[in-house]
Amino acid sequence: MDPQIVVEYMAFGLFGGMIGGLLGIGGSVGIIPLATIFISPDKQQLQCAAMLCNVAVASTAYRRYLMAGKIEWTFARRIVPAAIVFVLAGVAASTVIDASSFRVMFAAFLMVVAVREFRLLAIGSEHSPDDARELSPARGAGIGAIMGFLSGLLGIGGGVVGVPLMRAWARIPMKRAVVTSVCTMVPLAMVGATMKSITLWNTPVDANGATMSTLAAGSAAATTSTAASSATIPSNALIPALLIAACLIPTAMVGSWIGATINVHVTGKAVRWVLATYLPLAAAWMAWPVIVQWLSASAQ
Repeated sequence: MDPQIVVEYMAFGLFGGMIGGLLGIGGSVGIIPLATIFISPDKQQLQCAAMLCNVAVASTAYRRYLMAGKIEWTFARRIVPAAIVFVLAGVAASTVIDASSFRVMFAAFLMVVAVREFRLLAIGSEHSPDDARELSPARGAGIGAIMGFLSGLLGIGGGVVGVPLMRAWARIPMKRAVVTSVCTMVPLAMVGATMKSITLWNTPVDANGATMSTLAAGSAAATTSTAASSATIPSNALIPALLIAACLIPTAMVGSWIGATINVHVTGKAVRWVLATYLPLAAAWMAWPVIVQWLSASAQ
């Protein structure tokens, strides 16, 4: 891997980890858009690398919040089971469908959440701790299902969906929602990253290192066999993903620790301002590559 690309991945990891640790949203919602815009690696490999990075970001943030005495599983217990089930479904779906439309819809969702958070900040409203009792098992399962499916489908940290939903549906105060999200994402990220890695284990890559579909892989293998070509197709698309993850994880862990430390020492209102400011940026990053692709197709 080119040294410049390694440095870029390390920078993306630091940024994604810091945002993930501070807001409890995972690192990939910062890493994937930046890597897509500036490096343009294979989509499936990048998602796998980002999901592996999410494990490191969530685990590091969990340890920091645990040291600060902030960890509690009251609400996470109601979210985790559905999140684990649906992240498996999301990963499976990511290998067979084009998620471009989902990326745009997800970006629109982030914009709506940002507008809502700005409105609450403008009127000085915040949920009281007692309001959080409204997180029923059914709402917890619903939050978990959405977190898990989008995490598996798009390779993002489920917290970028979970934190806003916890605040909107369950009225959980900001800093408690962040900690609940971190608790949820530790098992969610582990299961999702493992499943995504398995899907790439026996998936071939083409001569350029891009992940091939199952149909294309079978066709390429048959052509190679018939022609008795001396050039072989690499048989494991997971290796490039692991190389990307190796660049991302060290700095993402540092960033996550820094972000979680900042969260511990600032007010919930300050964290809300960061969330509301960051979400439109994340939405633009998520949607822009898809919009450019659509415009290019329309122009042809």
